[in-house]
Amino acid sequence: MMKKQSCRLVKLFLLMTFALLLITACHQTFTQRPDISLKPSAECRIIQHDFGETCVPLKPQRIVTLSPENNLDALIALGIKPVGYTSYDILNKGKQSLFGASLDAVAGAEYVGNVYQPSFEKILLLKPDLILLSLDAHLYESLSAIAPTVSVPSPFSDLISTDQAFFKQNLRYIAKLLNQESRSEEILKEYEERINQLREKLGRQLQQLEIAVIFYGEDVIYTINNQMNSLIPSIFNDIGLRYKFLSSDRNLMKPPLSIETIREYDADILFIINIAERPSSFYFQHPIFRNLKAIKNNRAYVVNQEVWSAAGILGANKVLDDLFKYLPEGT
Repeated sequence: MMKKQSCRLVKLFLLMTFALLLITACHQTFTQRPDISLKPSAECRIIQHDFGETCVPLKPQRIVTLSPENNLDALIALGIKPVGYTSYDILNKGKQSLFGASLDAVAGAEYVGNVYQPSFEKILLLKPDLILLSLDAHLYESLSAIAPTVSVPSPFSDLISTDQAFFKQNLRYIAKLLNQESRSEEILKEYEERINQLREKLGRQLQQLEIAVIFYGEDVIYTINNQMNSLIPSIFNDIGLRYKFLSSDRNLMKPPLSIETIREYDADILFIINIAERPSSFYFQHPIFRNLKAIKNNRAYVVNQEVWSAAGILGANKVLDDLFKYLPEGT
């Protein structure tokens, strides 16, 4: 059985390789190469990214997005539905996750596979005029043979400023790419208005509260840092909340929960990102958790890991939904 599966995989690989060779020969490639000078035309313009430059159509109509958090989120926020998308498989359970955007938002679009293994065949059949990915160097050359391909900056890209919130830079980058700059500024203005509304609602509590956030899995616990390339601290900083964090020179990953570890998260309010998908009662009744101040005062909240692990503006607004729900006393 294993031998037959291996043979099928080899045949599939050879077929894909042959198809890509044909595409490369017959299609004009938009990939930046050392000996080719790309020039903008009436139909496209040069966009710089981590892998070079790409001549992007002025009004792309058939976009395939291969990174839910770094490009699909912003795309949907701008009101643009892709023709194809990838997703993550949560805990290998066959459950699609888009980390910010909802599955309803991509209804009718073609699912082209897992983030780590997109289907070149499905992408080719969609006839895209623009492909968006993120720091996937091993995919870039092959995808560029299908359609103009842009590597959207990730939080670790040299194109991203370290003193500005990544999700805001990300939205503006995608908006510039698609000639939607004015819409992106409207979206960010709406976000700022929500921030101000929450600040007003908190009133004096804003200066008094201290927040802790932990991500809890079956065998690991970790928390946030205070860097602007991470969604949660960016939102907390915008609001003006005090929060516990590990400095960037410390390892964010912690060993399994212990009495010593959990004391680091003893704050007024505790948000538990439920990676382990445990029922809330697990945390509230756990002998380690129940000694925390937030648990004793009924100010601990188990929240959705997909939302709180997001990286874009849609995710930011969903985190704000939770903060509006849980932060104000008595609501």
